[in-house]
Amino acid sequence: MAGYYDIDDILMEEKPISVVFQVTANGVGLLDPGAESNCVEKGAKVDLPFWLAYGFLSLEQVVSINVPPCFTQKTRKEIQADAACVDLRVRCPYFYGLGCKIVPL
Repeated sequence: MAGYYDIDDILMEEKPISVVFQVTANGVGLLDPGAESNCVEKGAKVDLPFWLAYGFLSLEQVVSINVPPCFTQKTRKEIQADAACVDLRVRCPYFYGLGCKIVPL
């Protein structure tokens, strides 16, 4: 179990995750650097720190998270074939931490 001041947990929380807004969100225009107004339009793709994307995910149908590229079907097949030969830290240093929270079973 990770400790309160575990540096890997802190760094994982700052990892940018790509999300797509499912609704228009007013007052969050600073999240999208390309936004001309103070709102993010429905369908806008924005990179957010993991902690914020996960917070939005807990709200019902506000955003959908695009699964990071390190969780591709190719990676899953390689792990199933021979997990001992797959270096997951090279693909993503927070593979397990992120995977436990955002990748569906």
